[in-house]
Amino acid sequence: MLCIRTRFNFFKKRLMNQISERRRWPRHRVRIPVSLKYSDTRTFSQTWHVGETYDISVEGMRIITSSLPELPEFSRLEILCFPKEDSLLPYIPEPEPVSMTGVVIWQDIKNKSIGVKLDG
Repeated sequence: MLCIRTRFNFFKKRLMNQISERRRWPRHRVRIPVSLKYSDTRTFSQTWHVGETYDISVEGMRIITSSLPELPEFSRLEILCFPKEDSLLPYIPEPEPVSMTGVVIWQDIKNKSIGVKLDG
């Protein structure tokens, strides 16, 4: 019994270390409108979908969108973020969309959200 408990604790500790290593940067709750598209290699279609960030970090973001179909893990995405004027300094009267790319790390169909690891 002790051997099984020791193994369980070892794997539990290892799993927790892996989870903490995945997120090296703090996440910030920021709501930014986004448009995103992915390339479907089966149908070669590229459809834009609308969503909103839920939280962001240096390396990734969580996006909430109701129109995105189920995506395979590591699907490539192109993302356009549209910062709101009121969220920026008054020195930027008309903020330009910010373009970025990334890959889908996870998808939660029930909560209509995806986790994206950003390139670069």
